[in-house]
Amino acid sequence: MITTTITPIPVYAVNLAQRTDRKEHIISQFRGRKEFELNIVPAIEHKIGAYGLWQTLRQIVKLELDNASEYFVLCEDDHTFTDNYKPELLQQCLQIAQQLNADILSGGVSWFNCGVLIHKNLYWIDKFNGLQFTVFFNKFYSAFMDADFGEHPIVDINIANITENKFVIYPYISVQKEFGYSDVTSKNAEDGYVESIFKASEARFKLMTKVKQF
Repeated sequence: MITTTITPIPVYAVNLAQRTDRKEHIISQFRGRKEFELNIVPAIEHKIGAYGLWQTLRQIVKLELDNASEYFVLCEDDHTFTDNYKPELLQQCLQIAQQLNADILSGGVSWFNCGVLIHKNLYWIDKFNGLQFTVFFNKFYSAFMDADFGEHPIVDINIANITENKFVIYPYISVQKEFGYSDVTSKNAEDGYVESIFKASEARFKLMTKVKQF
């Protein structure tokens, strides 16, 4: 019997050293999931949290550019798998996204401006928020490294602005866990806010899917 070995997907989870609760959470999300290779990346600390995230992400992309990897997953340490997640679903979406010349594939977004159903489980999106589980494809590495997000970046919006080829998996396979505080966006520290915006954005996709099916 011939067996094939699937190379685990590199995952880089950004974490501030003092946020041990978040570190424990993200490790628990990937425990036992052999389809991934989890790497905890110490976040670059900066008075502007989003700037530190952008600089950290640049380090990750540079590493994978040098490695010439096919793709990798960026995770924030509040990423949480939903009950929709299945390894087979992710692999299918990765393959379809590559066929569609994707630069970015998200596991779930907290907000989006416009979306178009491309496949049963894939929407094309324009502007979006939410980087807690985001696949970066090789063809996008250089474009990202060449971009200048400035001193006050809105990292997810900036990324959306430099590529048209971005997609999200629906139903979501990833949302953010509420910790009662945020290392990047103060608004996300409001009790119940994060959960509400993910529910609202997925409800929009649900409605759009029903309209398309009709």
